[in-house]
Amino acid sequence: MGQPGGNAVETELKYLGADAGAVRAALQAAGAKLESPRQLEVNLVFDDEAGSLRAAGRLLRLRDGHELTVKLPLEDDRFKAQREITVHVADGPVEELLGGLGYQARARYEKYREGWDLDGMWVTIDDLPFLGTVVEIEGDRGGIDAAAKKLGLGQAQTSTRNYLALFADYAEAHRLSPDQMTFAAAGSQPGA
Repeated sequence: MGQPGGNAVETELKYLGADAGAVRAALQAAGAKLESPRQLEVNLVFDDEAGSLRAAGRLLRLRDGHELTVKLPLEDDRFKAQREITVHVADGPVEELLGGLGYQARARYEKYREGWDLDGMWVTIDDLPFLGTVVEIEGDRGGIDAAAKKLGLGQAQTSTRNYLALFADYAEAHRLSPDQMTFAAAGSQPGA
């Protein structure tokens, strides 16, 4: 939970179209602790030419050039559950290494993210180009529902899909390239 490293099972749910200010206020009122201040994250998603990782529901991501993660799906009927294996790379040509294995960056997505600890649950507020604000709550299944209620998200639209899948639908509806979910492509930077 939080900023996972190593090998962890991640269970989460996304709450779409959230009001970031209202969620921050609710987090503060509930005594949550800001663990990761708001900062830009740049993510590259790698796959082979055939797209076999995506077809298998797997994700190979390089975040900010130093955090390499593979996400492996697990069965769950309501929440997004996946095994997440992360390694931190201090230096070196990570993209070149992945290229040598047959993987190329197939998509780029950006987000401004801040992370909060709410009674042991990991809550992130993400500002994304095109998609707006999304709140992710990660932890145990019962805790996710309780945290959502505490934050005023009990009736919000939820999703278990990753950001690239959500953006792919948006991009198709708006005739955009599905592989560039960036602030430059959107022509904007989100407010604080």
